Amino acid sequence: MNRTKYLVFTDQDKELLVKLHDFIYLKGDFIAEYIYTKRRSKQTVMDRLRELTEAGFITSFKVAIEGYNRPGNIYTLTSTGVQAVEQLQGFVKWNNRWSQVVPPWYQHQLRLNDIVMQYSEQLSKESDFEVKEWVPEARATWQYTDDKTDVLKPDGVLVLGLKGDREQNLALFVELERSFAKRKNTVNKVLRYNNFFRRGEETFKKYDLHVGFEEKIVEWRILFIGGNYSGTNKTIGDILSAGENIDIPIHVADAEDIQKNAGGPIYYNLLAEDPYQPTEL
Repeated sequence: MNRTKYLVFTDQDKELLVKLHDFIYLKGDFIAEYIYTKRRSKQTVMDRLRELTEAGFITSFKVAIEGYNRPGNIYTLTSTGVQAVEQLQGFVKWNNRWSQVVPPWYQHQLRLNDIVMQYSEQLSKESDFEVKEWVPEARATWQYTDDKTDVLKPDGVLVLGLKGDREQNLALFVELERSFAKRKNTVNKVLRYNNFFRRGEETFKKYDLHVGFEEKIVEWRILFIGGNYSGTNKTIGDILSAGENIDIPIHVADAEDIQKNAGGPIYYNLLAEDPYQPTEL
C-alpha cells in the first residue's frame, strides 16, 4: 500500500520539509530543538521522522557528526519530498544526488545550519532585529556576466532587518571558512566579490530578481566566518593581503562568538581604521 496518499502534514511537518530544502541535511537534535518544538519528547519527534521516512518524503544517512561520540542520523528530502516542497512554496532548487549519497561537504553544511539558527534564535529573543530570510547556496549562486568564471557562489545569503519593517533590510553574503582554508582561496573570493560589487546598483537589481528575495534589500555586505579564533585571525590577514584596491564592505566574525552573542560587538570591519577592533554590524 502507498502510504504517501494518507499522511496528513502538520504545520511542523511542512516547516521540516522546507527547512530540509534550504539546509539540505539536518541532524535529529536540530530538528527536535528548532522544528518540532510542540512535541512532548525527542522520542515522539523520532517517531514522526520514521513515519515521514516510511511515507517516502524524507530519508536518512548514518554518518560521523562533529560533537557526537558515535555516528548519528542526518535527514534529507527524497524526490517525493522535493515535490511536496514545490507544492508548498511554488519552486525548488535541488540536486537529486543529495538524496542518494552524502557528499564530503556535509559537515560544513551542518555547521552552517547551526550558525543560521543561532542568528534566528538570538536575534528574535534579544534584539530589535530578526532574520527575515535565509537563501541557500543553490539559489544564491549566479553567473553575473557571460564569462563562466564570473560566478557569485556564497554559502548563502542571510537577510536581517528590523522587526515589522520590510523596507530596510541588510543582506549578508555568508562565507563559512574551512578549518584549513588556503589564503589563495580566500583572496580569490574577495577579488570576485570586489568585481561584483563594483558593477553597481543595476547588477544588484538583477541579482535580486535572480534570487527572488522576499524582502526589500537596501544594503549588501559580506561576512566571512572563521571556524576558530586562530582561523578567524588568519582570515582577516588573508583578506587584508588582497590589496589596497579592495574597498567593499567585508566583515569577519568567529563562529564561537556568533554562538554566544550574534548581535553583539563581535564583527571585524575590514574597512575600518583598525580592522582588528570588533564592532557591531
